[in-house]
Amino acid sequence: MRIGIIGTGRIASRFADTAFAGIESAYVSCVYNPKAASAEKFAIQHRIENYTDSLEELTMLTDAVYIASLHETHYEYAKYMLNNKKHVLCEKPAVLKKAQAEELYSLAKENNVVFMEAVKTAYCPGFHAMMAAAKSGKIGRIIDVEAAFSRLTPVNTREYMAQDYNGSFLEFGSYVCMPVFELLGCDYDDVRFHSMRAVNGVDAYTKAVFSFGGKSAEVKTGLGVKTEGQLLISGTNGYILAKSPWWLTKEFEIRYEDPNKKEVYKYAYEGSGLQYELKKFINNVNNIKKINRVNSSDSKCQKISIWTGTEACTNREISIATADVMEKFIEWNRPQVQEKQKELFGKDIKKPRVWAYRGCCTLYPENTLESFKAAAKLKGITGVELDIQFSKDKKIVVFHDENASRVTGIDKNIKDCTLDELKSFKITSNGGRYAQIPTLTEVLGLLKPYCENNGLLINIELKTSKVRYEGIEDEAYKLVKSYGMEKYIVWSSFLADSVSCIKKIDKDAKTGVLAGSLEDCIAMAQKTGAEALHPYIGGLVFELPEHMKDMPVRAWNGEEPFFKDGRPLKEPDLNKYRFYGATDIFTNMPERYLDEQ
Repeated sequence: MRIGIIGTGRIASRFADTAFAGIESAYVSCVYNPKAASAEKFAIQHRIENYTDSLEELTMLTDAVYIASLHETHYEYAKYMLNNKKHVLCEKPAVLKKAQAEELYSLAKENNVVFMEAVKTAYCPGFHAMMAAAKSGKIGRIIDVEAAFSRLTPVNTREYMAQDYNGSFLEFGSYVCMPVFELLGCDYDDVRFHSMRAVNGVDAYTKAVFSFGGKSAEVKTGLGVKTEGQLLISGTNGYILAKSPWWLTKEFEIRYEDPNKKEVYKYAYEGSGLQYELKKFINNVNNIKKINRVNSSDSKCQKISIWTGTEACTNREISIATADVMEKFIEWNRPQVQEKQKELFGKDIKKPRVWAYRGCCTLYPENTLESFKAAAKLKGITGVELDIQFSKDKKIVVFHDENASRVTGIDKNIKDCTLDELKSFKITSNGGRYAQIPTLTEVLGLLKPYCENNGLLINIELKTSKVRYEGIEDEAYKLVKSYGMEKYIVWSSFLADSVSCIKKIDKDAKTGVLAGSLEDCIAMAQKTGAEALHPYIGGLVFELPEHMKDMPVRAWNGEEPFFKDGRPLKEPDLNKYRFYGATDIFTNMPERYLDEQ
């Protein structure tokens, strides 16, 4: 079977790399993206023979398609392929409206092809067994189902960036709704939503509560809030517990009133799990007449689940019910997102101040004198960021990694090399030239005139979170003081103890705390008394608490390319993060935001 992939994102890559393990009856024949360059890059990366930006050409090169594009595009792509008599395996949520789901299943039946929603958990052996156990009567009548799925996700990803069609519930809701509908049926009486919102209005955490007459269900999804990812099925005689991550379903327990009575079931879950849904899809295609009979509204077999073989809603009904819930959620969610967006983007917020992250380190090698000099010359630059470590002979050198190999090609740890050894390491620069690892003394000497004449600030990051360079805080401060540059320095670290050490040395020293998220920065600042927060730019999920509203938030990117490292530029403009609370940005490419002198 020739399968085409629509989309070139993360899940499409995993599908191309892992779903076909052990499957010889199918292969990826083509990849489609409306941007031909993206399709070509994906095809080369995954060794796919054909790529295209034409849906018509895609239909000529495939028997079936796997849709892994943006949520809001699923319906149009699926409809086009079904009308062209192609089998369709569509990522969750398959569609976002009940009528669309009903239409696509009808189209599949009319054209004698398969339309199937790709929720990989639904097709793995452990989940099958758990559903069968729940319906076997062992725990009595099922009264309540609780399911949660959370994964902490950076704010600079697809899940957060769209206004209407992303967020935690659209991302994970298909998973948590599936066991609810499988066990309690698809005819719920009511559903109510409760959300906690990211700074841009997207739901970072959502709870949905269903009522089914005398039965109930509660599901939770999270991108910015972590919760226990378990599945709990409550019955009149006992309960079933699948611990986190339940969606892999490697193990579940049947428990009873007697705590000593417990049944434990364990199952294999191979690879990424995508091969389970692909195998089922291929089997459905090979048995299309049988599948059509199961999906027929007249069939007496309609209440036999394709997933478990037990009496329940069919996968068609569950998919339609899930689309109905998604539609209800969007209708409830959209006005609140729009109100938040209007409030946010209606503010006159200044563009973030610009700091050179390790200097101009896309144009020059990072943390070198030439990189810092180029940054210091930029008109309007606020500051320069650098990293310090101890050499073996306790000299303070400016270098980021604990090991020198990435930048110099020499596989030695900074702490194990003397200054003379480190100075012998060559760093490839422009025009066939080489740079050296500088000392903090050299950098201070270079930048002092720019600090005194232009007010340039220097952020010195103490690299103490992995290697605890005892005493480096005191030695670095003494060196800065010898240059009379204390007022131009901001001290920062991922290690709270280092920030506290600086504060003990000089209570008036300017400090910032580094962390992957704003939440962690807030906690560290409260512990250390730091005056500024330095989170990863993807960690700007929630707003600052009221008592910290005036604190600088200097966000670092970390995904921009360094000097000749070959990485593409993912985000061409970081100014948008001012709407997420960033007052300053550390960027590898300060020249993109500032006019040179």
